[in-house]
Amino acid sequence: MNTGRLALKTALSGIARRWLPAPALGRLVRDGGARRPAPRLMLLTSTLGSGHLRAAQAVEAAFLELSPGSEVLTLDFWSLMDEGVAQAVRQAYLRLVHERPELYDRIFQLEERTWRRILESDESLPPSLAEGIEFLTAAGIGKTLPSPDGGRYAPVDRILFRLFCAAFREPARMGGVSRVRARNALIAWGWTHLAWRLYARLLAFRPDVVVATQMIPAALLSFVKIRRGLALPAVGVLTDFGMHDFWLQPGIDCHCVAHESIAGAGNASGEVARVSATGIPLMPGFRNPPDVREARSRLRLDPDAPVALVLGGGLGLGVDAIAERVLACPGRLQVLVLAGHNVAARNMLAPLIGRCPGRLYVWDWTEQMEVFFRAADVVVGKPGGLTVAEALACGRPLLATRSLRGQEGFNVRFLERHGVGALVPEEALAQRLRALLANRAELARIQQRAWALGKRDGAARVAELALELARSPSYDQAMQRR
Repeated sequence: MNTGRLALKTALSGIARRWLPAPALGRLVRDGGARRPAPRLMLLTSTLGSGHLRAAQAVEAAFLELSPGSEVLTLDFWSLMDEGVAQAVRQAYLRLVHERPELYDRIFQLEERTWRRILESDESLPPSLAEGIEFLTAAGIGKTLPSPDGGRYAPVDRILFRLFCAAFREPARMGGVSRVRARNALIAWGWTHLAWRLYARLLAFRPDVVVATQMIPAALLSFVKIRRGLALPAVGVLTDFGMHDFWLQPGIDCHCVAHESIAGAGNASGEVARVSATGIPLMPGFRNPPDVREARSRLRLDPDAPVALVLGGGLGLGVDAIAERVLACPGRLQVLVLAGHNVAARNMLAPLIGRCPGRLYVWDWTEQMEVFFRAADVVVGKPGGLTVAEALACGRPLLATRSLRGQEGFNVRFLERHGVGALVPEEALAQRLRALLANRAELARIQQRAWALGKRDGAARVAELALELARSPSYDQAMQRR
């Protein structure tokens, strides 16, 4: 390690020793043949968006159904850092994907080995990543951290975050250390301390198996397992219809993917132990969704008029504008809009309800998504992995009016490759819907293809795998049996 980087890391470590007591040393190991009668499951997820959390909740429900006395702990990746810093990073991410989607896509395409080099060497950051961070720091991200300013992690994280932002704003040097060395040292230091915090949570809960539903906490878990020598089975659950190679971590023992076509996407170097096409975990209601007439009856819809369902994810992004486009379709088309937590969109749609009586229905967040999907003939919405999986499980095609690229690019390509959806420009949406609804025989064939692609037992299959690993004295033997 060069002198400049060593000096910076020494200074930062001094801050850490003062403000962040290290967890007790020790190794989290399995107890050989003496297993707890009710295994403990830790779920690692991310609340940036609702899909990863919903997948974790589905796995929890299925796991507790299989093993009712088990203990389950869900750990949000963002809880490993100061709340104000976490909020600023979330805002930065959302700003990047919405204002510079092409730049976000280039960052998303960076391979896993590139991220390892960032953490382990003094190489310059890839141009796309440096450009993304510089865009955000120039826009003022990190200048004012939101409240609250408190908690165990606050002092260290806020100092680190401000240093990191400064390293991307200063034109030349920072405290005698070149920008490249400072940036890389700050990234590596932050990652290491997130790992220590995760290790402390593992020691406190002592799980028998860990299931991760997002690739960043999965990679962090792998880092902890390798560095601390933990004999702890770990399962990665992908919530999109493609595999980014950042999932390919040596500490993840099995990957559960959405479809058989993804199962061949493993790493040729042998770093991935197993890839299993379980399907994306969905909530219990999707196991046996209602028929169309029952669903429409429950929502008090005309059972014979066509129905379009408009979704914008948990944030309800863009549903007001899309609903207006869909309502431009002539005839008796009924439009269901799920606005999620977007109060502004719901307020924007309120006048339209009065102008379109019997045609427009608006709801907030719901725990009965399967009823809405089955009531619809076609779904229009953001192509998130959970949304695509839910639509297919209910036998419904999905038209995506916009895509954030990145992981959503996997999902759009899957829909188009199998003929069960497409990315459609907003201005062409009404025409595409009109053509689709006019040919009922073709629509029925598309719905049948979607139903055949859908997997309604993904949560149960992931839970079965996790339970087998948790109960096995030797999870290596359990993996060999899969």
